[in-house]
Amino acid sequence: MEVHHYRRAVDDYERDGALMDSPQLKHWFVINVCDVLLGEDAMYKYSPQELFVKLQEFSKDAQAFTDMCEEHDCRVTLDDMEYQRQCSH
Repeated sequence: MEVHHYRRAVDDYERDGALMDSPQLKHWFVINVCDVLLGEDAMYKYSPQELFVKLQEFSKDAQAFTDMCEEHDCRVTLDDMEYQRQCSH
């Protein structure tokens, strides 16, 4: 029976929406996300609350970085436009 669940989860790996109806795949996904973000065996080292707080911190940091990059890109674009305007005179 376990082989059947394993084989089904492997088959579902590429299927869109598979996380919604494949419990084994969902479990692997959570383990892998925790491992990638917080190190090996993170799911077993931290409580669910600690994992959630750490993931929120990552999300906030990522959003702040994205906002900073967008602001920088806008400034660079405006500086380029100003430079081109000055060169055209």
